[in-house]
Amino acid sequence: MRFWPILVPVLAGWSGAFADDLPEAQDSPRGEALHPPIPYELIEARLAANRAALGLDAAREEPGRDTFERILFPVRASANATPFRVHLVENFVDHDAYGPGFLQDYECGLRTYDLPGGYDHAGTDYVASTFQELSTEDSWMEVIAAAGGVILDRHDGEPDRNAQGRNESLTSNYVIIRQDDGMEVFYYHLALNSVIPGEIGDRVEAGDYLGIAASSGTSSEPHLHFQMHHPALFQRIVDPYGGPCSNGPETVWQHQHAYVDPAITGIFTHSAAPVRPARYGPEEVPSFRQRFDPGDEVFASVFVRDQASGAAVSADMIDPTGAIVASHEFTGSTFPVTETNHSVFSYTLPVDAAAGVWRIRARFEGDLRERAFYVGRTPDAGAQLGAAILPLSRSVQAGQPATVFATVINPSGVLAEGCWIGPGAPFEGRFRYRMTDPATNAAFGEENRLFDVPAGGSRSFVLSFTPEATASGEGFDLPIRYKCDNGDAAAILPGINSVLLSFGPVAPPDLIAIALTPTSDGILRLADENTNGAFAVAVANVGASSELTVQPAAAGSASGIGLTICETDPGTGACLADAGNAVTRTFAQDEMASFAIFALPRGQGIPFAPGSARIRVEARDSSGVIRGATSVAVRTD
Repeated sequence: MRFWPILVPVLAGWSGAFADDLPEAQDSPRGEALHPPIPYELIEARLAANRAALGLDAAREEPGRDTFERILFPVRASANATPFRVHLVENFVDHDAYGPGFLQDYECGLRTYDLPGGYDHAGTDYVASTFQELSTEDSWMEVIAAAGGVILDRHDGEPDRNAQGRNESLTSNYVIIRQDDGMEVFYYHLALNSVIPGEIGDRVEAGDYLGIAASSGTSSEPHLHFQMHHPALFQRIVDPYGGPCSNGPETVWQHQHAYVDPAITGIFTHSAAPVRPARYGPEEVPSFRQRFDPGDEVFASVFVRDQASGAAVSADMIDPTGAIVASHEFTGSTFPVTETNHSVFSYTLPVDAAAGVWRIRARFEGDLRERAFYVGRTPDAGAQLGAAILPLSRSVQAGQPATVFATVINPSGVLAEGCWIGPGAPFEGRFRYRMTDPATNAAFGEENRLFDVPAGGSRSFVLSFTPEATASGEGFDLPIRYKCDNGDAAAILPGINSVLLSFGPVAPPDLIAIALTPTSDGILRLADENTNGAFAVAVANVGASSELTVQPAAAGSASGIGLTICETDPGTGACLADAGNAVTRTFAQDEMASFAIFALPRGQGIPFAPGSARIRVEARDSSGVIRGATSVAVRTD
């Protein structure tokens, strides 16, 4: 496959107002609490002892929000998860300390709750979307570390189906991480026997698996309660969402998703109308079915989140010829927004229905998704997927598209069917993909169309990310899901099949970077643990002129090798100056340049692990934001 450069405040709590000045109490749009107060008093003694044992009790100056590490989104879909998105947000932090019934989330809205006993919701609740009982049973919703740090406390062994009085326990399964920036982060209500093994003080990195979101402890439905503390801050609670009614305007996220974040979370087909009770419980009956025969009645459901009053969802059922045989539409009716909503429609297949792949194609607030069902046959099980993206990063002005190329491979012996691509974390903007000709990169076909991948073959695509004009993100590593009906999703590998996005109100530099190894296969092979090697990097700045620093870094089992870099003459490949740790220069708009990276293993053997043992080359601006990146695998033969 060929790739070408492309153009491509202060805590808003109660301040002691007189009772006559207080507004009237208001109910949360949810109508009830998702969980009672977390029993912090039962945990604090453990935390104090663990802090002391780890030497973490030293006095600290009060930090500002702008000093905190920018964090990843703490929830992701498991490889076997069939929904497009496995979560929705039901409750944010309550910033109004008066109560009960006085509510204020970070956007000055009511998407939170408090309790008569004096509890103001102190975290964010990420709730399982679509079918909740199945989400817990099949471990669809994984919890990951939002940033690097050490395990400050952990607990497992509690029942995880708590709701409506079933096996309720005061104590949840949880992990508490002390981040490198001093933040203490609670990951609460995890599934039984899912909590990451380890000892107090063991290190985790951003993106590491911590557990499965469920309903352990005092909880009414499967969710992750995500809560951030900082010991040096007054009242300690840190809302990661920045806004006019938060405890500071600066966000703590790499990319803060929209307050109202509408999206299609799932499309399914069923043998009968599915049962999803209003309250989480064992009464849920999905009745999933993907194979049908002529004459069968096909039931289809479409799930969405954050559907505002009057907002419409439309869906079409499409036969193998592309003809629309049935259509359905449903609108939101709850003010101001319903966190989750779904609708079911059905169609009876004619007796002469064509065999093959049929599709449900749904549209909602700019989101476009498809799922397949099959008439007269069933896909063979066992398909496997892998994927890669090039270039690895894009920087654009908000409102403008950022495009990358992706290759999806299927090394198995069976045809991968009903395949789709989608963002693996919230992204405030529009996502589209189209298939491309691998020889010319020319795009063709419908946007976001289902596809298959031949056994032992591949497909190539162009992916487009268009952030909303008001959106912002710096160094936002957006995971991408590549999933088929008859196989698990491709493993998410940051720096290989994810895309690093930066966007904001001003047009930035945007360095398209491509690496070439001597064997032209993306692998730098070093003859042995004492022999050096080199590879080349070509760049083109398709954005604004800016000074950038280009520097290599190694990761995984290659992290100890020595690396230097020089800019080269594009005609001869010779270094223009002595190689050093980095090259800093101004890149004009539309300027191209080339570099050589030299690697010396220093007596260190590097086993072949292309997903982790890599050399990454990054171009950063004066603020440290990555404006271009590429990488190669490295090994000692």
